[in-house]
Amino acid sequence: MSFLALVKQAEAQLRAATGTAPSDAIDARNAVSSRPPAVVSSASGVAVVAYAAALQDLCRLVALGPAVDREAAIGAAAKVTRLIDVIGELAATELRHRAEAEWHCETGRCPRCGERGERHT
Repeated sequence: MSFLALVKQAEAQLRAATGTAPSDAIDARNAVSSRPPAVVSSASGVAVVAYAAALQDLCRLVALGPAVDREAAIGAAAKVTRLIDVIGELAATELRHRAEAEWHCETGRCPRCGERGERHT
């Protein structure tokens, strides 16, 4: 199973557990907000920083493609999922979209598939 598939599976399990669906409006957003969203500011600062770092690790592993260590990929996806439970799905979604946009701007790679060029949302 690819790393991207693991991440998608973890997100699907979280949505199934909370009974929510992805928001097309949020998924369509490609820009990084200059102001912190209200939802994020209500989450714990330490948890938000930890979640942002976990997302960076996840993007870095995705960029490795098939060369990624399976155990590292599973561990990174599990860490992200645990932190989503801590900060809440709304805050996590907003932070993930901002982190993905930043990653794409910095590296030119899609944070979801690791390929250079277009950012898949």
